[in-house]
Amino acid sequence: MKEEKKERKYFEVFGDMVKNLSFFQTLTIILAFLCVFLAIGLRVALKKTPIVIRVDSLGNAQAFVNEKSLQKVTPYELSNFSQLFVEFFTAHNFYTYNDDFTKAFSMMTRDCQGRMNGRLQEYGIVDQIKEQKLKTRLVITEIKVAKDTADTSILKVKGTRNITSYEDKTLLREEIFDIELVVKKVKRSLKTPWGLLVENFVEELYKK
Repeated sequence: MKEEKKERKYFEVFGDMVKNLSFFQTLTIILAFLCVFLAIGLRVALKKTPIVIRVDSLGNAQAFVNEKSLQKVTPYELSNFSQLFVEFFTAHNFYTYNDDFTKAFSMMTRDCQGRMNGRLQEYGIVDQIKEQKLKTRLVITEIKVAKDTADTSILKVKGTRNITSYEDKTLLREEIFDIELVVKKVKRSLKTPWGLLVENFVEELYKK
C-alpha cells in the first residue's frame, strides 16, 4: 500500500532569497549596460552640429544645419574677392576709375584705406589716369592661397596689364605684376558679403 505524501508544513525561505538576489543581479547588469549606452549616446549627441532654426520676417521657420559653414570662407570666395579687388584697384580706366576706387576702398580695412590713399597721392595715379585718359586690359594668370588661418589669408596674385589711352590707341606700356594680399576675415554683412577685407597690399612690377 502506497504511502501518501505529506503536505509541507513550511516554506524554504532561503531558496526564495537566492532567487531574488539572482534577479536583482541580472537587473543591475542590464541597468549598468543601459547607463553606459546612454552615456555614449549623450557624448555623440553633444559633438553633433546643432540644428539652428531661423525665423524670417513673416514668422516662417527655416531650418539649416551647420551654422559655422555659412561663416567659413571657401577658396573660391577668396579667389573671386582677390580678382575683383585687383581689377578695381589696379585696372585703371578713365571713365570708371572713380567708381572702381570707391569699390576697391570698400573692400579694405580702415588702416589699409589710409595707406592706399597715400599710395595713390604719392604716385599721382589719379592725375595720370585723367591726363592720359588711361585704359587698362588686365589679365590674371594665377591666384594662389599662400597661407590660410581662421582670421587671415595671404594670397599671391600674378598677371599682366596692357595700358593704352582712349586718345592714343597705341600701347603705352605692358606690366607684369606680382601682388601679395593680406586679407582679414570678418563677419559677413551687407557691406562685407564675402566676410573679407584687404589688410595689406604689396605689388612688384616687371615692365617688358
